[in-house]
Amino acid sequence: MMYNFVKIALVLCLCWASQGRVGAQSFMAEALASSKVARLSLAEGIAQKDRLLLDLVTKAGLMPVLSSGEELTFFAPSAQALALHQNDSPDQLRSFLEQHIVKGTFTKEALRDGADLKTLSGTNLRICKKKGAVLVSGVRLKETDQLYANGVWHRLNGAFQPETPTL
Repeated sequence: MMYNFVKIALVLCLCWASQGRVGAQSFMAEALASSKVARLSLAEGIAQKDRLLLDLVTKAGLMPVLSSGEELTFFAPSAQALALHQNDSPDQLRSFLEQHIVKGTFTKEALRDGADLKTLSGTNLRICKKKGAVLVSGVRLKETDQLYANGVWHRLNGAFQPETPTL
């Protein structure tokens, strides 16, 4: 924790010297706000951000996973996609939501074109970057890079479809 405050103080000094006192104060406010978010777990962030997703994650039994110390990236389905799964059983919900969670922290910048990411359910997600947009298995990222203590959260413009078995 102390290391983060040292970094913030150093950046603040540099900003203050180069941009003046007002710019440094606004930067300091932004830095402190982002450090507060980074102290929350993904589970706590979801609880503050999206009530429907919180309800479904809880019903699926995934809150302990999202509040653990393990670094995760959660590609959260859109509100419309989540609404379609409100009446799913806990097992169905867990299967659906695990398709949207990968181990490791992947910010928008870290998502490399052509990369494959393995989800908690064991399926693969393919990253594609086109004209400034990021597509994950064909679904566009709508909101990106909500950082939390144990990972990152992105909002999708839809949801991933389950893989169909090949014969």
